[in-house]
Amino acid sequence: EVEPFDPRFAGPRFGVVLHDVLENTDFARWSGWMPGAPAPGVEEAALIAERLRAAGYPAQDIDDGVDLLVPLIGHTLTVPLPEGVRLADVPAQLRRPEIEFQFALAPTRVDALLSLLHRHGLLAARQGFGARRRLEGLMTGLIDLTYLHDGRWYVADYKSNRLPGYGPAQLEAAMAHSEYDLQALIYTLAMHRWLRFRLGEGYDYARDFGGVRYLFCRGLDASRDDGRGVHAWRF
Repeated sequence: EVEPFDPRFAGPRFGVVLHDVLENTDFARWSGWMPGAPAPGVEEAALIAERLRAAGYPAQDIDDGVDLLVPLIGHTLTVPLPEGVRLADVPAQLRRPEIEFQFALAPTRVDALLSLLHRHGLLAARQGFGARRRLEGLMTGLIDLTYLHDGRWYVADYKSNRLPGYGPAQLEAAMAHSEYDLQALIYTLAMHRWLRFRLGEGYDYARDFGGVRYLFCRGLDASRDDGRGVHAWRF
């Protein structure tokens, strides 16, 4: 079923609202949410309306925005993930939203970096980073969500992209087109370094890191378990 396009709730501003709600909502309250139901309680509905207002949406658009966001949030938090859990069921103490990271970049030749990435099937269409011949400095970023399930750490990234479809091939094409595969690799490296620092000698990447989940929220359907809208893999 194709969601009708509403230009009011598209683009970066709407994406920011979606991320804001997912960062601040109480996951556990959504655990019993069913498709077609309203927000689970006045607090969650009020939060969604407040984040829409904070993003500059006028009063006459708030109710429509809430009606659109409730199913997006509900499906995102209750869709079955490949590791056998729903985000709504991950206890608060086992997840962290919006982790900021920084790590130093050793002075690196762009052609050498791209050659390495190409050998691993990443950024096949890219031949440079602007006019730069070298990259160095500080890599910084924000990870939407990290969580621990069954002894393994995961990274989740929420996407509000509208795609022609949300099957595996279409998600792979979207990942490559927007270079989210490089983003996912950077997140993996940040998480790998953090876990190595926190867990020390006891850390083992193959055992302890579960992978990355890109959640294309407009394509998620909590009533299905075929992975539609979920791009999950591990480097």
